[in-house]
Amino acid sequence: MAHVYTCDVRVRTHVLLDPKHYDYLVGESLRTGLSRSELVRRALEETFRPEARRRVGGFDLGFGIWRAPDAAIAGRRVGPR
Repeated sequence: MAHVYTCDVRVRTHVLLDPKHYDYLVGESLRTGLSRSELVRRALEETFRPEARRRVGGFDLGFGIWRAPDAAIAGRRVGPR
């Protein structure tokens, strides 16, 4: 009989923390009753949600003149080359 997952499949990862960050995480875990993993997941959700990022109106304009631009700058040009 094959095993069937009854919940979301998770990916295991390792994160190296400074001792002060680890102490803070342990303290928050004790204070809230949430696991350290759940606190990290919530922090990631809150920090890296592209749909919730604020958009600012305006323009992004760049201008430069080079006699011989390096490959990184030439590779970013928009339009025909």
